[in-house]
Amino acid sequence: MAVLLMLSLLAVFGGVWLFFAALCLMFRITFWFVGGLFGLVATGVSLLVLGIVGLVMLPLLGLIMLPFALPLLLVVGLIWLLTRSAQLPLAIRR
Repeated sequence: MAVLLMLSLLAVFGGVWLFFAALCLMFRITFWFVGGLFGLVATGVSLLVLGIVGLVMLPLLGLIMLPFALPLLLVVGLIWLLTRSAQLPLAIRR
């Protein structure tokens, strides 16, 4: 009789343990999916915000860097003018 009682208690506690283990697994999978969705949404929003900030900041950055690039642009323009105005032979001139 004691063995039957022990086996029935083991079956009840085992069933309860299996139920709560399955419940815990269900919550873990649910929160994993919800967390993944939040991560995807956050990634998309951050990429959108970074794109908008990039579109606003790149022209400003170009204007800020213009004084540093101006001497180089002037040298390139001078070389272009000199090569453009050079006298080419008649056979090559267009």
